[in-house]
Amino acid sequence: MIDVMVAYPNQKDLTFDDNYYVESHIPLVEAQLGRHGLRYARIHRGADASSPYYLIAHLGFDSSQAFEAAFDAVGQKLMDDVPHFTNTEPVLQVSEVITL
Repeated sequence: MIDVMVAYPNQKDLTFDDNYYVESHIPLVEAQLGRHGLRYARIHRGADASSPYYLIAHLGFDSSQAFEAAFDAVGQKLMDDVPHFTNTEPVLQVSEVITL
């Protein structure tokens, strides 16, 4: 299993529309990637202002090939939505899940 971390850095000039993210972006992610093997989407917000990331999404896929195929198919549509809720670029990391 692969976990894709999508992290939004916490910076001084950060703007982030939590309502848009939860009500519009995440449903878009689930609908688009769900057709391409998304197994889960888990969202975590930093506990306080000193957290290095304001928000982190974890997206589960069966393999890195499954993620790459999904992102090739719909990734641009998802990335085009980012400016609707934040002024920062997300940081992506693909990791192998070694424990559940």
